[in-house]
Amino acid sequence: MALLSTVTQAQSQPSDPVAKAISQGDVFQSKRKYELALDSYRKADKLAHHSSAAVYIKLAAVEIKMGDFPSALDDSKKAVKAAGDNKALVVEAHLLRSTLLTQMSGKPSDKKLREAEDELRQAMALDPAQPITHYNLGMVLLKQERDADGLAEMNTFVAAPAADPATVAEARRIIASPIRAREPFAPDFNFTTLEKENISNASLRGKVILLDFWGTWCPPCRESVPILRSLNKKYSGKQFQLVGVSSDEDEDVWRTYIEAQHMNWSEYLDLSGDVQLAFKIESFPTYIVLDKDGVVRYRQSGLGDSTQGDIEDAINKALKRNSDPALLAAASVPASAPAGSTGDGSASAATRNSDRSAANPQQPQPAPGFLYRNDDLGFSFEFPQGWIAAKSESLAAVNERNEAAAKAALLQQHPEAASGNMRFSGSKIIFYASRKGEGDGQHMSVPSMRITAAPSRLDTLNANRFRDMTERMAAASDMKIIAPALEFLVKDHQFLRVDFERGAGRSRMYQSQIQTLAGDSLLTIDIFATSTDELQKIASTMQTMTIKDDDR
Repeated sequence: MALLSTVTQAQSQPSDPVAKAISQGDVFQSKRKYELALDSYRKADKLAHHSSAAVYIKLAAVEIKMGDFPSALDDSKKAVKAAGDNKALVVEAHLLRSTLLTQMSGKPSDKKLREAEDELRQAMALDPAQPITHYNLGMVLLKQERDADGLAEMNTFVAAPAADPATVAEARRIIASPIRAREPFAPDFNFTTLEKENISNASLRGKVILLDFWGTWCPPCRESVPILRSLNKKYSGKQFQLVGVSSDEDEDVWRTYIEAQHMNWSEYLDLSGDVQLAFKIESFPTYIVLDKDGVVRYRQSGLGDSTQGDIEDAINKALKRNSDPALLAAASVPASAPAGSTGDGSASAATRNSDRSAANPQQPQPAPGFLYRNDDLGFSFEFPQGWIAAKSESLAAVNERNEAAAKAALLQQHPEAASGNMRFSGSKIIFYASRKGEGDGQHMSVPSMRITAAPSRLDTLNANRFRDMTERMAAASDMKIIAPALEFLVKDHQFLRVDFERGAGRSRMYQSQIQTLAGDSLLTIDIFATSTDELQKIASTMQTMTIKDDDR
């Protein structure tokens, strides 16, 4: 199930005590201090005289993270009543209630699923054009084994122009195999461990997996290490694998701790946070047991007296369970699966992108994301899901400052130019996006991506010239080239790429510089990441790029 959005912002001015209390709660929630967040939101609720739908939705969101579904259900109901004529808030509250009811449901005949369906139909009546309502309704109907109705809603969602691309990809998989709506399959993941082992859904299939989401900074996580060591030893030689996913930010501390504690199982440092985000990890430690078909059979957050016994029980049951051919087939449905028969026999855009990548093996598969389109230069591509793109006004301000600085520098060297009409046709930042929404293309956060465009009369790129240029750039900036310049094609369009490592230790950063031609401009795409795995994942978005002068 997916929600319409994170809770809407308070309608009050920043100086309003209600807004202040909400803002404080948001800070605590971002730091996973949920009890303190609840206290702040409850204060806001009291100050608002129990009349703010936005506050009730905030409360429900935190209660969900704390596992208090009954309270969340109650507060989301209050949100519907408090929202009054605010249609957007009413829709959001209905979607929240439907999600809760679905998560609390059991078998297909569970009345909670009928209640969830009713909430969604009320939301749809208020805002028929909202795509995510069709997706959630499709999920609820499929869970009730009403496949024909559920698939119709899923197809409606997939066809919606404003539908989130990542959710569309999952909807296509559900359409191809409706059982995915009825079983809690693990999300897609793919990473390389400390031991240089590739870990993914496909590589682990056929084994029972215990995923340990932890951090060296987390006291319960450190306390659990002897338990994990014992479990790893107990199930050695069986169809079992323990995989640790760390939330640490300091690679040296992480490596040192693993070595000192003799944690001789698969370990991965999730610097980007992508794996934690995929599994919706909100607290640490969190333990997840996957069966041989990649279905989640157990999940627990925190460490208690019964934790080891509960995990062992889940592992034992999963080991005894034979692989189910139907589940295995559903787990194997690719993210690029077509959305079913369209009547014209054509493959989906995602399938076509996958086919192109297969013909270009040195490049990663494309990653689903949000669409950026530049009609002036005639190109578009999908940047990573969840990232925030800088507004055009912000980029324009940066470009104006850069141009003013360039003019000032020119006048300092050539005062006589002041009497003329100076025009600059240098590079301009046309796109910038980051995971946290920070930066403006000149000042950047990590991970992020920036595209600059410069006028060019070139018909083709010179790989040798690009190689020389990037080598000089690396030497001048004290950067290390970790992947030499290479040429690759996307839909027969030429791209050049080189990868760098900057800094060392905790300040280490990785960068890709990619160039291609679009219209009458040279595009330079700079990608900044915290690890080489993250760099590859972000760079894979280049495989989704479409440039108008392609003959297709």
